[in-house]
Amino acid sequence: LKPRPLALPRAPATAGSTQMALVRARVLGALRQRTSQLANAKANAQRRFSGGGFGSPKDHEPAWIERWSENRREGQDNLDWFFRAFNSTRIYEIFLKSSPRFYGFIVWTSIIGGYCWSRMWDHIWDYVNQGKLYRHNPYIYPVPDDDE
Repeated sequence: LKPRPLALPRAPATAGSTQMALVRARVLGALRQRTSQLANAKANAQRRFSGGGFGSPKDHEPAWIERWSENRREGQDNLDWFFRAFNSTRIYEIFLKSSPRFYGFIVWTSIIGGYCWSRMWDHIWDYVNQGKLYRHNPYIYPVPDDDE
């Protein structure tokens, strides 16, 4: 919606008409400035919130974070190879940027990681104690004697 131009009714020409003209000009200027500020604020709000709701992966960070992140250290860091590999996996955008997804990722990674950690140590224990564990030396039952 385009705002209509504002106009005040004109006063009849009198001795103080120049003062009235100045007052009218100031009021109209202030009203135009205020409507342009409101239109700019509305456009900025629509631009800002068009990417997603609060906490969604498409939501923008605060302005100071966006300015701070413009200072990139690409190629200057000793772990640049790691950061490039991590960023190429898109794990942060998919799992870690949203709080519910982050908590779900942590829970499921812990469950799966704990299971794998336990199974790894079970295999190491079996390898180190090969031939010493009960399951490695099953009892062989003797052949029953025929009494007849």
